[in-house]
Amino acid sequence: MNHLKDRVLLVLLGLLGLTLTAFFLGVLPYPFGILILLVLIVSRLLYKL
Repeated sequence: MNHLKDRVLLVLLGLLGLTLTAFFLGVLPYPFGILILLVLIVSRLLYKL
């Protein structure tokens, strides 16, 4: 299974990247939703196995 063709997974990874980038740049005081995004990414990967 090629995970790079899964649009939902790519969107979740993009949101995680944007959240972490905004946190490290000081835009967000706390990376809101990081745990939720990680749970969604892991659940999507396990669903596709």
